[in-house]
Amino acid sequence: MHILLVLFVLLRLVKHSIEHTLATLNKHFYSDPTRQAEAARVLAIEQENIQASLRYALDRHRFSTVHGWLQELLLLLFLCVGGLGLAEQFAAYCVGNDNELLRGLVFFATLGSLSMLLSIPGSYYHTFYIEARHGFNRQTRKGFMLDLLKGALLGIVLGGLLLTVLLLIMMYAGKWWWLYGWMFVFGFSLLTMWIYPSLLAPLFNKFRPIAAGELRDGIFAMAAKVGFKTDSIYVMDASKRSSHGNAYFTGVFGKKRIVLFDTLISALENKEIIAVLAHEIGHYKLHHIRWQLVRSFVMTGVIFFLLDIFIAQASFYDAFAFSGVSSYAALTVFFMWFGLIEFLLQPITSLISRRNEFAADAFACTAMGDGEQLAAGLLKLRANSKSMPLSHPLFSAMYHSHPPIIERVQALPTK
Repeated sequence: MHILLVLFVLLRLVKHSIEHTLATLNKHFYSDPTRQAEAARVLAIEQENIQASLRYALDRHRFSTVHGWLQELLLLLFLCVGGLGLAEQFAAYCVGNDNELLRGLVFFATLGSLSMLLSIPGSYYHTFYIEARHGFNRQTRKGFMLDLLKGALLGIVLGGLLLTVLLLIMMYAGKWWWLYGWMFVFGFSLLTMWIYPSLLAPLFNKFRPIAAGELRDGIFAMAAKVGFKTDSIYVMDASKRSSHGNAYFTGVFGKKRIVLFDTLISALENKEIIAVLAHEIGHYKLHHIRWQLVRSFVMTGVIFFLLDIFIAQASFYDAFAFSGVSSYAALTVFFMWFGLIEFLLQPITSLISRRNEFAADAFACTAMGDGEQLAAGLLKLRANSKSMPLSHPLFSAMYHSHPPIIERVQALPTK
């Protein structure tokens, strides 16, 4: 076995072991009765509600432990037996060795198909056993399969277009290919964000304009108060899949579209919904989304620059059983290694996200006059989703884009 492959396998095992250790620490932390009692007292949560959240969290922990290790070991076994080389050979068998572009597309299609097939059992079990056991799942098996089919078709269309242009750039753009690839990939992501509200989201959900009334008027009044321009508020039929509630807005150019889950409307009072939405608008008004795009733009450029440096290193291809240097092999090998770097950067990303959440909460409090409505809405959403209100600090620092609910509520100003 090639030394670089041995190193990669060892690093992946270390990474996953760290993830498993953090998850176990978190489980022991939120399972502690003393901490549960304190969280129940601070947040005025009934003990039965805490126990329901604990049962849900433990079920998810057991599933993620088994499923996570199984996925990791299958991936490493696939690599160790030369799976990438076999996929490349299959692609060459289908389209021949003369056309690198077609060979690359078939190669990625093969890997994508294998990945999707392997993910179905875990996704099915999570949806129809864990989510259903705790009263969240409302999706039918027919709907589950239709979502898989739609997702696969969308991946073929958008993913195929992205990969085709990117591979062509890598093959023919010359010395500065990484600069053109950087611009194209970032532009493609912006285009996807732009067409998402009107073209992509309706493939999976139905949207209807919110009915005239107190809630609609209240949202427009709050949006006008904080200077958020919108002329469309829609309700999404999230209840056909799950009872979890949420709200968001979309759009990168022009006016923004506000979207409310129908489950959110049924779970919260109007003022609480407006407060939750004010939090989401806060991300926009505080330029969190703009800075996220800037970070994404810079990171994409760094990735392509590094890829240009390593693209000619033949040993990286040999280690993973590729026949030689190629555009599709370069993308595959580089992003497998970059996944390890992303793991090291994850605490920084989580820290920025959690700070933004606190800032958006403060913005919502200013918009609403105090934090009472937002606190009430957050607590109802927590109760409906049965999420644990507390988390181990190390686990939260690594993974949580949102602070634990107990920290958020305690930080909110009240009258």
